[in-house]
Amino acid sequence: MPEKTFGEDLEFLNQHLETVVLRNAEDAAVVVVPEYQGRTMISGNAGDQGSSYGFINYGAVESDVINPQINLYGGEDRLWVSPEGGQNSIFFEPGVEMAFANWRTPAELDSETFTVQSQTNSSVSMTKDALFTNWSDTQFKVQIDRSVVLLDSAAAGEKFGADLSKLKIVAHESHNTLINRGETAWEPDTGLIGLWMICMSKPGAQATLFVPFKADADEALIDADIVTANYFGELDETRLKVDRENKMIYFRGDGHLRSKLGINFARVANMIGSWDEQRQVLSIVSFNLPETAPENGYNNNLWEMQDDPYAGDVINCYNDGVNDSGSGMVDGGFYEMETLSPALALAPGEGYTHIQRTLRMEGDRPKLSAVAKSLFGVDLDQIASQFAT
Repeated sequence: MPEKTFGEDLEFLNQHLETVVLRNAEDAAVVVVPEYQGRTMISGNAGDQGSSYGFINYGAVESDVINPQINLYGGEDRLWVSPEGGQNSIFFEPGVEMAFANWRTPAELDSETFTVQSQTNSSVSMTKDALFTNWSDTQFKVQIDRSVVLLDSAAAGEKFGADLSKLKIVAHESHNTLINRGETAWEPDTGLIGLWMICMSKPGAQATLFVPFKADADEALIDADIVTANYFGELDETRLKVDRENKMIYFRGDGHLRSKLGINFARVANMIGSWDEQRQVLSIVSFNLPETAPENGYNNNLWEMQDDPYAGDVINCYNDGVNDSGSGMVDGGFYEMETLSPALALAPGEGYTHIQRTLRMEGDRPKLSAVAKSLFGVDLDQIASQFAT
């Protein structure tokens, strides 16, 4: 069955939801859904007849039933708040066992609408008040401000630092601000929260995520020093490869096995990429990585009581698929590129903004390969060969 075009996906969404469509003169467009927490659901770079990027869970969108655990509608740029696990988790009720049966996504991040405040042809701004309670029974009264901006090719080239000429591109960025609206400062001892942005994509038999890492030439490293890869069991070289020479991690995005990796601040760079050999689509996600290590670190999202709850990852990559129960979250799977803000110790009235940018490209393969080489130091042939069969 052929994949839906951008126009067909837009028509489907409009049948079920109110959408905000941002377009520019280059035939690029993004679709934002305020009802789905202002997430950017899809994007396109060739008008209504062109490809539709991002991921839609069609069954969830069509359903009238609200799932109490999560409503996985999809989205190319969607907002969560960390941490997911540990004593500071906002995904488990106070004191309960951290098991899947007790896990649930806060409604403000899953099933409640964000209010549109302003809109232009190329941007939309939204807001939401929320109250989160963590596993340790600390409350966070917050305001979430979110804006989505559609970038033209000149702005995208400047922000990503790449020559995008002669390529069909769509690029958008989201500015996500978390504000402490409570009467007391957030303290590490009672739990901190942070912003967590997720870019979902269609899986592909030949889809490969690639993640650069930092390391000194003389460091004697094992894989575990570079990448956290045991979230859902250890991964072998059919799914995860660490290229020390080029300082690159490769990860399969085929939607066949539930798996995940993470990179901490000492190793992380501010970009993640994916190459879908079958669809010939190059994707890049970037974010505003702090220049120096944040004072309070990053939230640890593992589902366990934690000795160091602020030794978490800065980026994650996730591949949905079969898990121990024999099924994934969505039939057919998907993959994600995720970026996180630091753990935030905010005073009353203080806010922090996490910016995530998403770039999708199609066009002449040598030109696409040159973009990958200039930004990541590896070309498309190197990327595609990692899991070639």
